[in-house]
Amino acid sequence: MSARADADLLRRFVDSVSHGRGAALARMEEAGVTLPQVLLMARVGRAGTASISGLVKLSPGTAAAMSQMVDRLVRQGWLLRREDTNDRRRKAVSVSPAGTAMLRELERARTQDYAAGLKRFSPRLRAGLHAWLEQAQAEIESGGSP
Repeated sequence: MSARADADLLRRFVDSVSHGRGAALARMEEAGVTLPQVLLMARVGRAGTASISGLVKLSPGTAAAMSQMVDRLVRQGWLLRREDTNDRRRKAVSVSPAGTAMLRELERARTQDYAAGLKRFSPRLRAGLHAWLEQAQAEIESGGSP
């Protein structure tokens, strides 16, 4: 099996168990955020703080577009922007407490969507999937195959 065929199968599987359930998408609509904005917030959350230029390096698009997205998320209360403690000319961006709570809600909603999608599988298949996912995650966390 090729990596491309595996990737296509994985994409189809994820689509079949996650899309169409709607809890995560409904929460995003309630919050007034788009998927690119959620992904940006998650990147900032993982980093702790980030600069606009640092975010541009991690994302497609221009500095102006990134700055506009950050401005909107700051206005909505999902991100905070402060002067960088090391360089007052730069701004440090972080996720606000409200943004952190919303990201956690989205994680719970995504889990709810996946749980609903997995219910149609037999207990035996779910047990095998669980074992495989644990093994795959352990390999990812250890940095690769033994």
